Amino acid sequence: MADGATGRRMKLGVMPSLGEGSFDGRTPRYEDIVKLRYTRMVIEEAMRLYPPAHTMAREPIAPDTILGHRIPAGSIVLIAPWLLHRKASLWAEPHRFNPDRFASEPPRYSYIPFGAGQRICIGAGFAITEAILILAMIAQRYRLHLKSGHPIEPQGLITLRPRYGMPMSIERRR
Repeated sequence: MADGATGRRMKLGVMPSLGEGSFDGRTPRYEDIVKLRYTRMVIEEAMRLYPPAHTMAREPIAPDTILGHRIPAGSIVLIAPWLLHRKASLWAEPHRFNPDRFASEPPRYSYIPFGAGQRICIGAGFAITEAILILAMIAQRYRLHLKSGHPIEPQGLITLRPRYGMPMSIERRR
């Protein structure tokens, strides 16, 4: 779900870096996660731009005031990571794919792809670990090429996904 320029940056700058550590030809394992720092940064940046939970609803149990707006108890409050993650006051060049922005921890609550606080996704840690290892394994062995001219459009259902899928051709790395 990257635009043309983002896709080119991924191909030229990111994909070769994802084979970060030398694994002596073996498949990366859980113990290798610490060596896959840049791979983690790529995953985090992708989830900043395309958060799996693009919108979340919460119901306050007591009245509150947020940014000068009264919020009655029992009302529905929508939290939109899709918008938060693109807020220019929190992210320099917010629409640009830049994994390096995750070289350090982002400010608290500026990055919430799995929610935050007591209601954070219980599987967030597993999901990140799984994504890092899968991306490292794929990048170690293959180059993926999106079908030329294929439209890329996010679709917000329960989770965010590509509306028309992501048809790819696969090329084995040598």
